[in-house]
Amino acid sequence: MLNIDFLASHNAIQKVAASQKMTFSFIALLLVTLLRNNVLSIWTLLIMSSVIIFYAKISWKSYVALLIAPIGFVLVGIITIIISVTFSEPVPTTTLWHSTFLGIQLLILPNDVFRAITIFFTAISATSCLYFLIVTTPIYEISPVLAKLGVPAIIIELIELMYRFIFLFLQTVAHLFNAQHARLGYRSYQTSFHSLSMLISALFRSIF
Repeated sequence: MLNIDFLASHNAIQKVAASQKMTFSFIALLLVTLLRNNVLSIWTLLIMSSVIIFYAKISWKSYVALLIAPIGFVLVGIITIIISVTFSEPVPTTTLWHSTFLGIQLLILPNDVFRAITIFFTAISATSCLYFLIVTTPIYEISPVLAKLGVPAIIIELIELMYRFIFLFLQTVAHLFNAQHARLGYRSYQTSFHSLSMLISALFRSIF
């Protein structure tokens, strides 16, 4: 499990003012999300990744590990954008691929592919902007900046509680997984599925 809090407190630009890092991160985030330009998104992703790895001296393995989860979620999400469902018989001539399943037409149209590509690069580049702030700035340095910007105290406290809850959640998962693994709970596919269901059940009990 990656200790994001440790990375935020032990990086090459940890002493840079939090306000400067937040400004840099949010300006890039706004440009990417508002303009939604693929070229801009790719350049933003490359610049942010380079700053994180080469300037902040964050291990590229840790950074890639952090990107795996959002990339997976985005890929699953854009599948519903790429594949169109229709009950009509005529298939557009511009269709890149189509198939019939139980009388339902499944289509892939060029416009949907272009839209999915734009969403993918926008989401990943926006994630890199947020990761730059998360892995280089501890939460206790972000809170005072938010207070100076006039963010209500209750909102700041909720942010801190949610931030802390994420680490408690991951720590609980790690402890449960290690306990199951020590008891050979993942030695086969059958036991793995059984252990995973028990882990999820125990995790929800621990959370509540």
